[in-house]
Amino acid sequence: MTTYDESLVEGGSGRAGADDVPAFAEVPAGELPASAGAATRTPGFGLSVLPVTVGQYWRFLLDQGRYEASLPELHAFPAQYGTGLRTGPAGAVVLDEDLGGLPVTGVTWRGAVAYCEWLAARVGGHCRLPSAAEWQYAAAGPRRLRWSLGDEFDRAAYAPQADGPRPVGTTEANAFGLRDMTGNVFEWCADELTGPSGERLGSRVIKGGAYTVRNPESFENATVFTADELSTLPYIGFRVLRTAG
Repeated sequence: MTTYDESLVEGGSGRAGADDVPAFAEVPAGELPASAGAATRTPGFGLSVLPVTVGQYWRFLLDQGRYEASLPELHAFPAQYGTGLRTGPAGAVVLDEDLGGLPVTGVTWRGAVAYCEWLAARVGGHCRLPSAAEWQYAAAGPRRLRWSLGDEFDRAAYAPQADGPRPVGTTEANAFGLRDMTGNVFEWCADELTGPSGERLGSRVIKGGAYTVRNPESFENATVFTADELSTLPYIGFRVLRTAG
């Protein structure tokens, strides 16, 4: 593990807090949405109540010594203030501490996977990104809703006019205790898009809608978008799935 003097890192107090790692909600066993013509049953899993925040990802960067420079395969933060994490004048990643409650964005699919692997050692069990089916199952709840909070589109809750992400926890919890499943930022899923012959295309599924889209269908639990796994976009974040082993 890399050592460092946290007093020299802008915005980095180094003090562990209760919100350093995500809180998890228990999603019960049940039938996942049909995939390739057949539904698959899940034994249940934990899913982070909220998308991973800027502050939580910053703790990962500190712990791994990855704040010293942006790493294109994991993340690429802009220089300007407003995203919570940015590149400072010397090229190091800087935390805007008052924005630590935003969902972290600008993180590639690979960066999200790296965070999950790091988190596993802190919370126990196995941590990974959810599959698209697991994500949809968790978002839809036991009633298999069209959006996370109902079968009618609530624009004020899901898609208020915005030019950037809102702090996490803005929407109410769904039936499984999960918040922000619909809207604010898309979320990376594990699924890979492949070509007709099974060739890798380097794209991954994103779910949930974001402040950049307006039509209700884009926010539906069942809707699937994809993005290149090396994308570092201001409207894609992620949350973590945890299993016992």
